Amino acid sequence: MDAGPFGPARGPLSIAEASAGMLVQDVLVHPEDVVFVKGIIEASEGIALLLADRGGEITLAAPVGRGDELAELLGDLERDVGARRRGAPR
Repeated sequence: MDAGPFGPARGPLSIAEASAGMLVQDVLVHPEDVVFVKGIIEASEGIALLLADRGGEITLAAPVGRGDELAELLGDLERDVGARRRGAPR
């Protein structure tokens, strides 16, 4: 890889790297709802970031101090789009 002005080029961050030190919840939504959910997350003033792996398998990562807000948002997503939490938050 060529070294640019910021050092050697690197590939994209893994989900583990991008969410390090954050409260993380894996969520399953219908694949056609991923863009809608991303819009909701982006409009939620920094509650979380959405990391997508494939299809409707997404990971939400929130600052540790915003866990209550993330839980409320997840409840809304469960009710509104049928989102399902996969495992406990970590």
